[in-house]
Amino acid sequence: MSRILSLGIGNMGAALANTLLTSNPSSPLTIWNRTADRPLVKSLTAAGAQLQTDVATAIAGNDIILICVLDYDTIYSALSSASASAALAGKTVVNLTNGTPRQAADAQAWFRERGVARYFDGAVMVPPQLVGTPHSFLLYSGETEAAFTDGVAAPLASVGKALYTGEDVASAATDDLAALAAMYGMFSGALIGIGLLQRQLAKTAAGKGNNGSGAAKVKVTPAVESVVVPVLTALVPYITLIAKNVDDEAWDDNMGNPLGMQLAGVRNILQACKDEGVNGGALEMLVGLMQKVVDERGGDGGVPEVSRLMLE
Repeated sequence: MSRILSLGIGNMGAALANTLLTSNPSSPLTIWNRTADRPLVKSLTAAGAQLQTDVATAIAGNDIILICVLDYDTIYSALSSASASAALAGKTVVNLTNGTPRQAADAQAWFRERGVARYFDGAVMVPPQLVGTPHSFLLYSGETEAAFTDGVAAPLASVGKALYTGEDVASAATDDLAALAAMYGMFSGALIGIGLLQRQLAKTAAGKGNNGSGAAKVKVTPAVESVVVPVLTALVPYITLIAKNVDDEAWDDNMGNPLGMQLAGVRNILQACKDEGVNGGALEMLVGLMQKVVDERGGDGGVPEVSRLMLE
């Protein structure tokens, strides 16, 4: 049975450690955190985790070093001592710290220089509250799929479904950031939409005799629930169609929504933002790229061609 060290007990690290601890009560779990007296650490030790305050000793006594900290600089800072570096030799490191593809590749080189037997870079694709639930899934990359399956998959199975993305150690970070980019793009658009709703609802409230005092009381949730969320839900499969047309370079396939028509719609959003005093800056770059495609090829093609300009 593999002995696991959970290194880093922030919100996500604590969720991972707690899931490992509760799902395998007969298997000892060692934890290490730079600040040993924080409440999350105390909660885990009360539940049976073994706190080790010396990082080199913690590494030496375990087989799998599971890392989840703020950033990659924190990893290097925590493991920079000669004793910690020496203890890493022969270990399996699974790093779930959020970072960039280049940081993943650099970390692989850094750990290999210190004799680590296997290094996997990965990402947790759910918030801490969902770790260990049926909704939880994690990305892993590096080494080989056989090495991951044989040495890591089972010991970490309880934290969530594993998706091995490839031998290129940077692939998990790339997939993670691609998903997050789409998520934050959705958030930015949603916040613009919420701003427009707030402005209009405030006007409506004022028109009913509230003299503007209703502005603080307007509720955007009903419109978001009844209109915005259903539209977004219906359009999720559209992203797969966009990706397929990007793969095929099928720029003339507009999927029933010509780019020129969509450009006019997005320009209307920006005009409404200007009229109503809402910051629509998050959409301005997209409009510029859409306009460039229309200028070059006309407006009959599809929105996927905008991806071509993302790489210029």
